[in-house]
Amino acid sequence: MKPATLAAEIPVPLTPEQEWTLVGCGLLALADRVLTGSEASRLLLLVSAYLDADEQDEWMDKLTDHQALTDHFEKMSPPPAEEHQALLERVWTIALADGEASMTEIRAFDQVGARLGLAADQLSVLRKKWTYQAMEAAELAVGFLALLLHRGGPPSEHDITRYDATLARLPLGKVRRERLHEQLTAPPSAAHLAEQIHRLSRIRQLEVLSVIADQLKDFPRRERARELFEEIAEPAGISSELLATIEIP
Repeated sequence: MKPATLAAEIPVPLTPEQEWTLVGCGLLALADRVLTGSEASRLLLLVSAYLDADEQDEWMDKLTDHQALTDHFEKMSPPPAEEHQALLERVWTIALADGEASMTEIRAFDQVGARLGLAADQLSVLRKKWTYQAMEAAELAVGFLALLLHRGGPPSEHDITRYDATLARLPLGKVRRERLHEQLTAPPSAAHLAEQIHRLSRIRQLEVLSVIADQLKDFPRRERARELFEEIAEPAGISSELLATIEIP
């Protein structure tokens, strides 16, 4: 497993939080017994982040076997209480990987939360909060991309195809996706995006900027992205220090 020191040859076990995150994400991904491409990609990212190469295959096998995963889940001891919400938020991202959470995913999430000692009403509040935040960030990211595609001329057919592909992998329901597809013909202004981002806390601003940067990879006209970031930053109240932490492709 990936060590936190320079002694890379000495394996370090998964922390309880990492183990619960992996298992919880796996349970949600397999809740409906169908592992989608988006869910598989997120699991691979977690496994790659937490484990050395020689241990990744073993965990991926476990994460795609519902019974093995359930057996492992039932034997785990809870991590420290201060880590519960952070790991649950990461687990919930799996439910949003395809746009909207299904009832089976909600039940799986609540099962994980119950093992951590959280009440059903508290879990409901957290789900709604994180879903709203993820959708808000996704809509701002899509607005940024729509505006970006109009810099240097109208979007091409290839641009439109890539834009729709981006919509498909963000946590947006069908109705929102259809509405945001139409936004490509009349994108929001830089001033409007700046106003929306300005209303957010610094942490939420960082989250939104990170979502935007993630979607820029292999995206058309991304060479103009930094220019647009800088145009939005000052009226949005984003400091140069905060902007410098965002890796723009």
